[in-house]
Amino acid sequence: MSEPAAGMSLPPSRSPDPAIHPWQAGLAAARANAVPGAVLSVFAVGLLVSYWYVPPVTAALNALADLKAELGWMFVVPSTAFFGGVLPWLVQRARPSVRRFTPWHHLGFLVVFWGIKGLEVDGMYRLQAMWFGQGSDVLTLTKKIIVDMGIYCPIWAVPTTVAAYAFKDAGYSLRGIGLGGRSLTRWKRWWMQSVLPVVISNWGVWVPAVMVIYCLPLALQLPVQNLVLCFWSLILAFQVRGVTENTQSPR
Repeated sequence: MSEPAAGMSLPPSRSPDPAIHPWQAGLAAARANAVPGAVLSVFAVGLLVSYWYVPPVTAALNALADLKAELGWMFVVPSTAFFGGVLPWLVQRARPSVRRFTPWHHLGFLVVFWGIKGLEVDGMYRLQAMWFGQGSDVLTLTKKIIVDMGIYCPIWAVPTTVAAYAFKDAGYSLRGIGLGGRSLTRWKRWWMQSVLPVVISNWGVWVPAVMVIYCLPLALQLPVQNLVLCFWSLILAFQVRGVTENTQSPR
């Protein structure tokens, strides 16, 4: 997906240090995610090559695409909720050092949030297929990546995910989002401090994955996005060292 997303490094629960420029914070996060991002890229490219050239993988992924086409939203919602929310929560819950940051009531929130995000991302993939077609030529891929990573992510996908996780981490309080008002200046400050670093980090990790996703047939794009999302989430879960106030999440 393209979802923070659609695999993203979420902001700290506390207010960012104003002495650190958002671009610096984003580049630092991108550097920190360089190794898992490279692993994720190899995984995504390997999946695409296997789909093209390894018959058992082709058959398995085509069967997954058929199931998604048959079930529609009944596939989209639970699969995205599981790979984006449940599985990463379970992995982090199993780690004593971060268990107290993953209480049981977070699980319900994550299931609902990622289920809705699944519908959103699937709709975005469908719209792009209507607008630009389903080809995998360079021009079509470029258009889709620009819309996805250049418009959808920074304007909607990342801000809503950042706000949702901040809301969750603050005990389901709107004050935790950190907007502190409705003025344009405060919204701009919040986007620069809390959203921009995540956007930059996501670009470094998800652009290669998104290129692979858009090379696949439409019916496979969300299922493969969910596999990548899960892989990314697990990498981040295992990256956690000790007790941290930073929450990490899927695309």
